[in-house]
Amino acid sequence: MADSPVVFFGLGFTATRLAYRLLASGRTVFGAARNPERFSDLATAGLRVADFVASEFPKGAVVAHTIPPVDEPAQGILHNCLRAMAPRRVVYLSATSVYGDLATVSAESPVVPVGHAATRRFEEEKWIEAGNWESLILRAAAIYGPGRGAHRRLAKPSSPALNQRRGPSGMVSRIHVDDLGDLVWRGIDSEICGAFPVADDEPCSTEAILRWCVDYLKLDPAEVDISGTISTGREVDGQEIVRRLNAELRYPNYRAGVAQCIAEEDWSLGSRG
Repeated sequence: MADSPVVFFGLGFTATRLAYRLLASGRTVFGAARNPERFSDLATAGLRVADFVASEFPKGAVVAHTIPPVDEPAQGILHNCLRAMAPRRVVYLSATSVYGDLATVSAESPVVPVGHAATRRFEEEKWIEAGNWESLILRAAAIYGPGRGAHRRLAKPSSPALNQRRGPSGMVSRIHVDDLGDLVWRGIDSEICGAFPVADDEPCSTEAILRWCVDYLKLDPAEVDISGTISTGREVDGQEIVRRLNAELRYPNYRAGVAQCIAEEDWSLGSRG
């Protein structure tokens, strides 16, 4: 139901931007987070934020769970709170790291986590899917947006990362934070269940983004050495969940997305910092 209260578990990069948008739409929004006093700006905007105490949140709400796996005591508190809330639906924001060493990923790809962090991610997915609620898992590629992403390497001319030759470039899939937020929003109001990768339509290397930024910002190429910028990741086909949610990416490639970031960050062309 589109008018159900929304409870965010965690108020990080993606959740914070989406929470402001939901509040602006008139939605009733709560946030579960440690140290709620840190989120005074969101509280002023209308967010009802509290620690992980189930009685602070409405039963039968929809939950957007964006917290990566944490230490066992904190994870237990989170799980207990979620169970006691008895939500109608949970959308969990996971990551494409659960696909391990796969170089290309689609909705049909098997999960083969490698390493402790990816294994914990997948375990959390399984816990969410086993709950007494509907669930949708969104496995996000690299998330970028205003203030975060490869383009930020050009924000400060003195950044040493610009002058290090560190090996061959590779391809990485990404997703703009607001497109990811749109999918979470549609996901909490849908009846679609399952687990899906999420990415924009154009994997690229970090070097390609930086070269485009140099041209877009009309910088002097002689002042920035971006050759050999390292990229690691995978190429992700995220079209299946976009189609199922009847969505359309506002930033289907890095050019559209990075241009939006630079505009919101209010860079002066040729004057960084």
